[in-house]
Amino acid sequence: MACLQLYCHGTGGTSLYDLHCSKHACRKRFIQRYRYRLADKRNLRCSPYTQAVHRGYLGETRTCMNTRYSSATIDQDKEDHRQNMRTVFDFERWATHRSSQRYLLHLLGIPKSMLIRGLKVPLLCEFCFSFCVASWESYKEVHPSLGLPSSNLEASDPFHLTSFALALLLAFRLDASYSRYMEARSLWGDVVCDARNLMRQAQGYSGNEESLQLLLRWTSAFCKVLMWHVREHCDLESELQDVLLPSEVEVLMQQEQHKPNFVLSVLTQIVHSMPAAEGQKLALDATLTKFQKAVGTCERMVKTPIPRSYTRHTSRFLVIWLAFLPFTLWRACHWAMVPAAVLIAFLLLGVEEIGVQIEEPFGILPLGAPTRLFIH
Repeated sequence: MACLQLYCHGTGGTSLYDLHCSKHACRKRFIQRYRYRLADKRNLRCSPYTQAVHRGYLGETRTCMNTRYSSATIDQDKEDHRQNMRTVFDFERWATHRSSQRYLLHLLGIPKSMLIRGLKVPLLCEFCFSFCVASWESYKEVHPSLGLPSSNLEASDPFHLTSFALALLLAFRLDASYSRYMEARSLWGDVVCDARNLMRQAQGYSGNEESLQLLLRWTSAFCKVLMWHVREHCDLESELQDVLLPSEVEVLMQQEQHKPNFVLSVLTQIVHSMPAAEGQKLALDATLTKFQKAVGTCERMVKTPIPRSYTRHTSRFLVIWLAFLPFTLWRACHWAMVPAAVLIAFLLLGVEEIGVQIEEPFGILPLGAPTRLFIH
């Protein structure tokens, strides 16, 4: 087991990855500590939104994100609900999905929908604002002698013209987010298929049972580590208990810098130590190169959202448009304007909210299900 000695040079000493970048890691941690202190001094005089902007600009790591952001910028219920969206469909679920009763079921499920609970604050604001406009107009009609100014917008053409622009903006926003969602799903499917292909090739090229078992364990560990790398609230040690040996789990958990790269380094050593021809080893190494490319693509998707100016402008456009909506509905709807404005706000804000939720797809995709199938 020479390959095990390459990445397990004692349990308390250096590792394969630490030998290469320990100096860089120490320097990076020092710079981050300095930036955190500087950000804290600035944030004493800043609003929660400005604090989030500062910390986003400084590029904090994933492990520090939840602890350093203000609670005013995070909806914890919404973040917890993302874990419940990781649904794996079977034939029974598809039959329910196609059922003709889905319209009634979806309507009855609105009060329990996490979408409407996540939008309760902006919907409440729209309700209060619409109620104030309706109250003002009613009071003006009851007391015409006071000569109060009307809040109703007589010229609605600008409002209708901007409606088309808002529809295009929301459609492009949702389409861009859905493209990221599908890219992530296809990428993870490729990772699982490449893992199966790697094991198929290894079984055909080498008859060494010990090397095959070692390769199987660390290939499965790569899928688990990559899932942990791109997703929050994932206990890596518990995920690896049924995959690696206890000593291997200990060695892997000691790595503080980029665990997926460490696992790929271990896989490379395993492949090159197998009793196989040189061309066969190159074929196995080509599959590992695909793993490395998948890691880079996942990191790009996690660290690079849709341009934030696009997201900000969409939300600002939508909020301003909904703020003017009650002024255009009063003449036609009167008091029915209040529920109508709230309903329209729910429909439009829901589209924007769905786009934001699926923009970061790894938190809602069932990444563990294909991995478990591969392991078993």
